[in-house]
Amino acid sequence: MKDNARVFFSLVIVCCVCAGDVRGALGQDDKQADQEKEACIGNLKQIYEAIQKYRRDHKALPDWLSDLAPSYLPDKSVLVCPVTKRTGKISNFGIVDPHLANAYLFEFANTDMGAIYNGGKIKMLEWKQKQMGVVGSVVPMVRCHLHNQVLNLSFDGEIYESGSSWEDLFSVVDKADLSPEKLFGKDFARLAGGGGGSGDGVSAPSYPPRSAEAKTNQVDLSQFYNASLAKAWHPTAPGTQGYDLAPLPQGLQTFADVSFDVRGVVQIAGRKLEEAGGKFPSEVKGIPFGARCKRLHFLHSTGWSVPEGTKIGSYRLNYSNGETRELPIIYGQQVRDWFANSSSQPLDKNSVVAWSIKPPRDADNKTLFKTSWENPLPDGEIKSIDYLSAGSDAAPFLIAITAE
Repeated sequence: MKDNARVFFSLVIVCCVCAGDVRGALGQDDKQADQEKEACIGNLKQIYEAIQKYRRDHKALPDWLSDLAPSYLPDKSVLVCPVTKRTGKISNFGIVDPHLANAYLFEFANTDMGAIYNGGKIKMLEWKQKQMGVVGSVVPMVRCHLHNQVLNLSFDGEIYESGSSWEDLFSVVDKADLSPEKLFGKDFARLAGGGGGSGDGVSAPSYPPRSAEAKTNQVDLSQFYNASLAKAWHPTAPGTQGYDLAPLPQGLQTFADVSFDVRGVVQIAGRKLEEAGGKFPSEVKGIPFGARCKRLHFLHSTGWSVPEGTKIGSYRLNYSNGETRELPIIYGQQVRDWFANSSSQPLDKNSVVAWSIKPPRDADNKTLFKTSWENPLPDGEIKSIDYLSAGSDAAPFLIAITAE
């Protein structure tokens, strides 16, 4: 089967090259697309060589492409496709490098597959290794979805084009045979299960994919979501009784004059939530940013109330020069309990009620707040953002971040 797959893939690669050779005169847009594709192929070749050097030293693949820089990949701009440089678009399908923003999808990342790939807690690396057991080293290691055809860098260094699903190129292997359900067999449900932060162990939460229209200033939180908007994530709240954010419009949405990428919840710990059985982290570190900005807009709220003026959490900005700055979350100033009604405005002049609704099935409003902070160091590049709980009774949660 592997040999047949290799022959078929060789034919595909030859056909792609021939198609490029016989095209006629190109318009300016076609020339630009070709130039960007060739530059991207050059990036992929450098990435492959860096991965091989890493493997020789560590006897393993890197967990993330960022692990290659700077020791094996001195120029980190190699991790940015020319299309990203021109348009700002990134297409990594929720597999977000936590250390360094880059444009490429690293399919062998040592991270959970999640709902996007229908694999829950199974690692991407484990899935790809299983696929290689069926079709060999033609399995893509790195992919770029920003061209007319997807560019694939295979495990053995070949570069070939495909549609969004490289598996469709096979005539001798059924695509379903390469799915996690098929490859992990009877162990799939046990390995993939994990549920949300409440620890119910029923199923992995489901998050919509990031829109292709999302901008880089709309921070991609895909890798950090730990609760679904559509399901109750506080254990004391029955899942059918409305303690969720199911009515909240999802995708690219504008609230309080700011466009946000709304697809999931980043919940951090609080004493009342812990007492109720909610198992969430006290901190979420390393949300990639990698840019300068004038101000930051946060769409957020909190569960449970505390006395006015109590610090319940903070956002820590980590700058590329090593400096840090804290943006404190004060109850009554930036946020209030999400059960607050729409008239419960925060006291801070830079915070407003961004969205509030009273579901017919629920006695209480669901309310989100928007806080806009000026960047304390506007000339400095923010490398990453940390989201930290102060350990109070309140349990802050984050929906989206947009930079300006």
